[in-house]
Amino acid sequence: MKTVRIIVAAAALLLVTAAFVSAQSLTPLERLGKRLYFDTNLSKPSGQSCASCHAPEAGFADPDRFLPVSQGAILWRVGNRNSPTSAYAAFSPVFHYEGDGLYVGGQFWDGRAATLADQAKGPFLNPLEMNNPDKAYVINSIRASRYAGLFEQVFGSGALDDVEKAYDQTAEAIAAFESSSQVNQFSSKFDYFLEGKAKLTKTERNGLELFNTKGKCAQCHPSTAGPYADKPLFTDFTYDNLGVPKNPHNPFYLMPPEFNPDGRNWVDLGLGGVLADANEMGKMKVPTLRNIAVTGPYSHNGYFRTLKDIVHFYNTRDVANWPAPEVPDNVNDTEMGNLGLTGKEEDAIVAFLKTLTDGYHLGKDAAELEEETVTLHHALFQNVPNPFNPTTTIAFELAEQGFTTLKVYDILGREVATLVSGTLEAGNHAVTFDASHLVSGVYVYRLESNGFTAVQKMVLAK
Repeated sequence: MKTVRIIVAAAALLLVTAAFVSAQSLTPLERLGKRLYFDTNLSKPSGQSCASCHAPEAGFADPDRFLPVSQGAILWRVGNRNSPTSAYAAFSPVFHYEGDGLYVGGQFWDGRAATLADQAKGPFLNPLEMNNPDKAYVINSIRASRYAGLFEQVFGSGALDDVEKAYDQTAEAIAAFESSSQVNQFSSKFDYFLEGKAKLTKTERNGLELFNTKGKCAQCHPSTAGPYADKPLFTDFTYDNLGVPKNPHNPFYLMPPEFNPDGRNWVDLGLGGVLADANEMGKMKVPTLRNIAVTGPYSHNGYFRTLKDIVHFYNTRDVANWPAPEVPDNVNDTEMGNLGLTGKEEDAIVAFLKTLTDGYHLGKDAAELEEETVTLHHALFQNVPNPFNPTTTIAFELAEQGFTTLKVYDILGREVATLVSGTLEAGNHAVTFDASHLVSGVYVYRLESNGFTAVQKMVLAK
């Protein structure tokens, strides 16, 4: 099992507007970094800034929730990965090897930049991003800006004359802003909960408990503080291959050969590609879960549209009908894939993750702290896994106590199993169906209780 690192937990995917960001006090170096971060004249053609792909209102990630990767300064040029949040990236240690096959820290999904300042240098010269021809073009654009005087105030008179040095200082300033309290706010509902100023609802508390136990989320996304910050960061800054499938909707596959010579055969090798190490192929940096609710889509290639989607993948990867991993080597097979979470438990984890969004406003009275009212409904859920062989779990919810039946039928309508027949209490229920005595095919299961009837299909694949 991968070494578990305790880190800063409690989180927030920054629902911050530009106006809110500007309200915080900054040092001159941070103010310069902010001007650089939001300057759309530092691309060729102009129009793209750091904030274009790392926007405050999107938790400092890409605000386009429909495109799995980010659009570049030149129309129809896109990067090959989903843009990670720049919030809380400042807490990541310098990329290093800790032994026992464990790499920690660095920047980008694949760790190719050792530090935050190193990372800031990359997008300016990337033809799929800001597309500047060279460092001199960037520095000349800064020289023509309204904040050129601030640059010299921070780094000294004539600081823009030495292109190499000025380029390094540009990255240093951007990293300083990204390290500021405007970007790393620790202002989520969960943060206030830790301070005793907010109360989690029953569902959110249940989600936190599942996050730390049955869901095994905290093994890579610790919800406790240390060693890189005195508050939870919800990442251990290590690298992992989750077995995420290729995203067929990734437009990078359609990039011209000069950018993607492999076309649809391109495979993202992650850390292994950077290190040329077979033991690290497919591994991506574990992201922070702060502000996760506003940074979708999810995973390095944007395969998952919603939080529910990716939580369900963590839960059922090995027992449901998911496509094959993009990189089948080094897949994590100890901390995910067959967690046995019910649909309600998945929803509870999602509810908890939503408490990690920055910019939470405390209520004016005690009404804000009341527990949520839980309303039960009659419902029959899709069995998990599906297709299955030979066992599967069927979950359902009852709004009130009553005589209940749950029966299974074959495609011709013949009853093949009675799973429930008796009086049940209101609430959530789950039963296991063992179809080892049946042949492969489509089956139907039917729930009846107090006048409520529901039917679902399932597939037995032997």
